[in-house]
Amino acid sequence: MSQILVYADQGVDGGSLKQLMRSLKQEVDLTQHSVSRIDSKQLIASNWENTTQLLILPGGRDVFYHAALDGKGTDKIRAFVYAGGGYLGICAGGYFGCDRIEFEKGETIEVCASRSLKFFPGVAKGPAYGNNRYSYESAQGAEAAPISWGDEFCHVYFNGGCLFDAQNSALCEMKILSSYLDLSAPAIIQIPHGDGRAILSGVHFEYQAVLFSSEDPYLAKISPLLMNAEVKRRKIFREIIGSYAIALKNDDKSEYLF
Repeated sequence: MSQILVYADQGVDGGSLKQLMRSLKQEVDLTQHSVSRIDSKQLIASNWENTTQLLILPGGRDVFYHAALDGKGTDKIRAFVYAGGGYLGICAGGYFGCDRIEFEKGETIEVCASRSLKFFPGVAKGPAYGNNRYSYESAQGAEAAPISWGDEFCHVYFNGGCLFDAQNSALCEMKILSSYLDLSAPAIIQIPHGDGRAILSGVHFEYQAVLFSSEDPYLAKISPLLMNAEVKRRKIFREIIGSYAIALKNDDKSEYLF
């Protein structure tokens, strides 16, 4: 049985972790794959690569990921993917997978710095919908982002995520899987690395609006759009996870787009 590992350590947002774990356990065939958490010490010191098919870094604060993993941790992740493993970075995990990030540039919570995974040899720029809206304390910057998926579109949850500056896309075999329809910019990208590959996402395609608090006014504004898009969101989630050769419940690989 191969495993899916989800990074869970300082900087990971509790809500993002809960949403991701729920979606994985809802969609993945758990008779074929285990879903477990891994912290920075385990990632650096243990031989997790031998039994792992997919490593996921969820939403949160990328600066903490960098502080804990830069060096030995990121070297192990790159080697794992190069040997055929899969990396999925969502929101903060997407920023973390790029050569450089520019978050709230010029503002008080600015984070502009290089990163060491460098799956995407360009810049993750965010928040995609502009500065001075995101908050670490609330969902005031949340959006129901309209994104493309094949010939369709879908509203998915967004809060502080990036777009991927594709000016340097010629430096790698980047494939744009999805774009922000209202920004005309990449929202989800795929990059090969050796025998494996990384998928980086600025949006939360793992979020289920049914889990939102009904008392949060920011989430209440976007919940109807997200609830109406739930069938398509699940399709996107299943196709992304399934593209790593992960067996899914009631699996039909003929639906996969890539």
